[in-house]
Amino acid sequence: KLINREGRETFVKFHWKPTCGEESLLDEDAVRVGGTNHAHAQADLFEAIEEGNYPEWILYIQTMEIADQEKYDFDPLDVTKTWPEDVFPLTEVGRMVLNQNPENFFAENEQVGFCPSNIVPGIYYSDDKLLQTRIFSYSDTRRHR
Repeated sequence: KLINREGRETFVKFHWKPTCGEESLLDEDAVRVGGTNHAHAQADLFEAIEEGNYPEWILYIQTMEIADQEKYDFDPLDVTKTWPEDVFPLTEVGRMVLNQNPENFFAENEQVGFCPSNIVPGIYYSDDKLLQTRIFSYSDTRRHR
């Protein structure tokens, strides 16, 4: 949920869309490439940044008034459901560019500890069951490591 200074809450879905397009491997290629180098996607990302081909994503959101959730024939908190873009248009709100590789992969990547329980002002938890589980389990798993 997004929450403003007055405490008004709105459901939100976040979408990161790559500006460079998307590519997929056919089954046979996936077996070959994955069997040869299980970290092929990570290597591709690292090499692209080294070469100055900085990958970029645009952040879009869809918003829904919480009071309106009963109007639709789907559960907006069900992560397996998409919100129709003709009803909830994508709004561009940001951009992420990866323009530098980590110098110390463990310290700068592995220890980041992304966790949905770490939130910033303006974002709050919804009653999404999967999110509720992750709020607890991500930090618990990280402590276990």
